[in-house]
Amino acid sequence: MRFDRRAFLRAVGAGAVAPAVGLFDGTATAATVVTIRGGGADIWNTEDAFHFYYETVSGDFDVRVRNTALEHTDPYAKTGIMVRESSAPKAKNVMLRRTPDGTASVQWRSGTGEETISTTSNGSDESEIDGGSLQADWLRLRRRGDVFEAYGSADGVNWTMIATLGADAIGLSDAALVGLPVTSHNVGVRCTAQLRHLSGIDPDTNRDIGDVSVTGSVGTEAGVPFVTTGDATDVTATAATLRGELTDLGGAETASCYIEYRAVPSAAWTATPVRTLREAGTFAIHLEDLTSRRYYEYRAVVETEDGDRAVGASETIGTPSRSNGRAGGNGPDSTSRIDFADGFADPAPWLDDDTPIIPVTEPTRRQLAAAVGIDGPRLIVFETSGTVDLGAQRLTVTNDELYLAGQTAPSPGITLVRGDLWIDANDCVIQHLRVRPGDANLPAESDWEPDGIRTGDGTENNVIDHCTTTWAVDENLSVGYDTANTTVSNCLVAEPLQDATHHKGDHGYGSLIGNGAENVTLAGNVWAHNYDRNPRLKEGTRTVVANNVIYHYNDGVWMDPDTEASVESNVFRRPVSDQPTVFGAGAAALADNVTTTPTAGDGITQLDDRPLWPTELDTVGSAKVVEHNLTNAGARPADRAVADERVLEQLKTGGGSYIDSQTEVGGYPALDVVTRSLTVPQSGTWAWLRAKARAVE
Repeated sequence: MRFDRRAFLRAVGAGAVAPAVGLFDGTATAATVVTIRGGGADIWNTEDAFHFYYETVSGDFDVRVRNTALEHTDPYAKTGIMVRESSAPKAKNVMLRRTPDGTASVQWRSGTGEETISTTSNGSDESEIDGGSLQADWLRLRRRGDVFEAYGSADGVNWTMIATLGADAIGLSDAALVGLPVTSHNVGVRCTAQLRHLSGIDPDTNRDIGDVSVTGSVGTEAGVPFVTTGDATDVTATAATLRGELTDLGGAETASCYIEYRAVPSAAWTATPVRTLREAGTFAIHLEDLTSRRYYEYRAVVETEDGDRAVGASETIGTPSRSNGRAGGNGPDSTSRIDFADGFADPAPWLDDDTPIIPVTEPTRRQLAAAVGIDGPRLIVFETSGTVDLGAQRLTVTNDELYLAGQTAPSPGITLVRGDLWIDANDCVIQHLRVRPGDANLPAESDWEPDGIRTGDGTENNVIDHCTTTWAVDENLSVGYDTANTTVSNCLVAEPLQDATHHKGDHGYGSLIGNGAENVTLAGNVWAHNYDRNPRLKEGTRTVVANNVIYHYNDGVWMDPDTEASVESNVFRRPVSDQPTVFGAGAAALADNVTTTPTAGDGITQLDDRPLWPTELDTVGSAKVVEHNLTNAGARPADRAVADERVLEQLKTGGGSYIDSQTEVGGYPALDVVTRSLTVPQSGTWAWLRAKARAVE
């Protein structure tokens, strides 16, 4: 069950501590520690990039290990136990993986170069536990003939089976590579993992597999000390008591114990004064120099007279505000007549004046990933402008309750390039952000297929407002399958790459609303130069398409069977086919739409009454919607990027064409990096955010 920080704060008062991840049980003794440092984009999809410490094993095995630390280079950084057909990047494999939040699950690639699946996604039927994952410090992977069994444990004694994979799921040769992998999921960055109590194999080889960009390494050390990170107490707006426990001195006479801490997303650690211990025991250090409304990562550290150093797993605390209470006042209205609260989603109902703030101070993937990766409610603000290069990777939001406030950046704002943004979480708000994946300068055969922005399957109550998504290779901006209460408002969705690196060839698509998506609001947006899916409403969806402009398209609103939609006050311009504007199959209420082709196809059942409509949404009226959306759509309309201005000017003049690469229209932007300090008020958070948005609208 997911930790509910908000309920916890209500129960115990301000200053409560967010849940620890990867905690030790405090019973370990000195042992051989394996330290692996690995880079690489991921162990996933059709090929892998990571560092591997392994041996060749013939026949059955039973490998156990304890992961005592895993650096949070990305929420999807991984270590664990792997069995692999070969060292080829696309080789078949089974991996019992552990991520920085302490979650263990299983993934596997059934055939060479095939897509990887997992117990938490498309391979959930193979899971032996609900959800396909569990919290575990100890990992165990066993082979018996053609059967692979994966287990997790909190203590190394009591094991819970996560999954069993037989020959029907994957077939590996008798002789296979078995060992410990590490990937940083962050190109150009090494992730450090520490593991101990390894049994069942005696690795003799370590190497980088795939394109890791940076070289990995392995170190082993016997008889080292062991320290665990404890809970924090007495947390106030500016202070906290942090704890650690020394469970073994590793043969030394004395040990210097201290705490390292840093404000998220800072890279540098600050060390506290030292406590000297001559035997195992706990130690506590009280800090008085913290900043209110911030997340702090901290860890216990021990250094011995023998020169050994051990580091405990990181934990996170959030400090409250100095005022406490719900953010007062709503602040100014948007310049757009379509507010981000007018759809079915309720924007950030969790946000109050105690919500921790994470300032991003440099336009880097590392800082942004660290900020979005926090498990707990967080408001991300920007003290910098600039272009964030995602390094040909996806940036995924996996934890609920994120408010990503691009309006807080100084001019010219924030643009993400060479990657896409997935919101695989609930109760999130994304505002005033530009996402431009492009072809990442990769060849056509690379199968590089990023979206722009997408909400994950099964997610709920997410808002994407005043964002720009262009140059995607799959869809520019989409809503996931089986989602509920999603609002996409005031966005510019334009110029997907028509024939770039998608394995299907031509794929210049706008927006897909996934099967079973309920209560989707698409309002006040501009779709421009999207050949298809403007939008595509898949089977079982319930959608409102209102106050939008669709320009230079082949397919307009494409409805599947068992779909219902209210399609009102939209303007469709410059079609390149005679196809009806709303076509396919499904039932729709159609009103006040302007189009030069037939409005509804033969397969559309026209309804007299709206099948669904959000209470607060009003129609702008087709006579006014073009002028309104040209004024208000996209990120920072009062501070527009050159690429956005160009597309919207084409809508006015009737110009523009489909493109196959971002290089045809000027290439990736190099925005000026402008920095400024932000002072977020201790009260009135909502009003402050709205004022910041109004300033760029």
